[in-house]
Amino acid sequence: MTRYLITLALGPVQSLIEAARRTRDLWCGSWLLSEAARAAALVLHEQQPGCLIFPCPADPAELQPQQEPRDDANIANILRAELLLPDDAAARELCARAKAAAASRLADLGANASGKLRAQLRAEVWEAQIGDILEGFAAWSKIPDRPDGYTLASERLGATLAARKATRDCRPCAPLAAEGLPKSSLDGALETVLPEHWNNQQHARRQLGLSRGEQLDTLGVMKRLAGKPEQFTAYSRIAADPWIRSLSPEQQQALRQAYEPLFDKGLATGVSGNQDCYAALPYDAQMLYDFRLENALSAKGDEALAPDEDGMLRNLREVMRGLPGAPVPYAAILKADGDHMGEILSRADSADRSREVSRRLHDFACEVRQRVRDHRGHAIYAGGDDVLALVPLTDAVPCARALADAFRNALAPVANALSLKPNCRPTLSVGLGIGHLMEPLGALRARANRAEKLAKGDGLGDDKTRNALAIILGIRSGGELKRRAQWPDAALKHDRVTAVTARTGGG
Repeated sequence: MTRYLITLALGPVQSLIEAARRTRDLWCGSWLLSEAARAAALVLHEQQPGCLIFPCPADPAELQPQQEPRDDANIANILRAELLLPDDAAARELCARAKAAAASRLADLGANASGKLRAQLRAEVWEAQIGDILEGFAAWSKIPDRPDGYTLASERLGATLAARKATRDCRPCAPLAAEGLPKSSLDGALETVLPEHWNNQQHARRQLGLSRGEQLDTLGVMKRLAGKPEQFTAYSRIAADPWIRSLSPEQQQALRQAYEPLFDKGLATGVSGNQDCYAALPYDAQMLYDFRLENALSAKGDEALAPDEDGMLRNLREVMRGLPGAPVPYAAILKADGDHMGEILSRADSADRSREVSRRLHDFACEVRQRVRDHRGHAIYAGGDDVLALVPLTDAVPCARALADAFRNALAPVANALSLKPNCRPTLSVGLGIGHLMEPLGALRARANRAEKLAKGDGLGDDKTRNALAIILGIRSGGELKRRAQWPDAALKHDRVTAVTARTGGG
């Protein structure tokens, strides 16, 4: 038997996660990819218990399929394991089984999602697309029997995986009997799986959160219906949370009673996840904003409200007029990434040391959802050193600081054991992209990505890079404001940041 390092990369991240029009697309896409990775990791674990390096959960039960998202960490889409295998053929066969398990898990989640829709989908298109959703790239390397064998194998493994990704499989597209089908509204890449005369099925359109004329492919339907869509929180509810919290219990109760009929009619979506963090108003809060409410009341044609629906919205408007103030239509997307991780991983010269790093990252990720919830936000993704979350304006900077402190403390024992220099120790850079709830989700996410890159500070000099917070505020009626400071910087004060974000006013 020979010791092997095996890695498996699943994707594509672009279609599975980044193609999103609503926050539930983003959340569910992350969960789908995590579930696929979880299924593949379980195959590796069952082949040889204890072989996993990334991920390396303390309890292997975490590798079992989730029926709905929980508070533990996401499973990242790149897996690594150390196994004893007879030859390369065995490594190839194991990787094939892991990829097949990942694809099977996605197919099961797809079947569950399609079964919830009160409409008959195009079965031929569904079958043609479901098997092509997931990509899987595998590589393996023998570990030489020498002191630096693990390090050498790790270097070869990275190069081999990069080469494998560069040589993509080119398979023919499955021909469809129907021609000229509309493309998905999420990314315009694939044909719709929704049936003909779809626009006439108003209830099913509301179920999927679609406007008239919008379409979804197979993955798009899964993003809207897989798991429990109410588990995640709308951006509008995050933005409204500070105002809702400012109301008295009696005022909150009146608001909830006025909003509940909208949910019953399908005019609003529910919010039941995040440990009931938003129980004061467990709905999307879209209609708390004048521009949303007035647009709904003035809708014409097929989008016009029924008389009872119109009455419900007018009643909500009257209740809102009796409450103090109004919610600010801005919130933040928080995106964070670990610093100097390449340094710490390169210094981990054995599988056991790599596992220790992995466990520390996993422990941090398992705490992320609660830490974000403590600041009234909702984490979308928490895997290793990557975090993506929605956070209210008033809590965004304290949340970012709490995550940065937790990350530094979680990795400190490993950094000490590896004798890392102060400027090479793991820290967390955090970007806050602030934007109006009417902005497209893609634009909001792009701003958060730019904020994270600004926090990294590439090109600023070694003493000014990393370990920082960056904020990019996008004003809907104007341009962008940017601010960056490293965490130890005394100028990084919450009150000053609050002053900047207060400029958003009512939008």
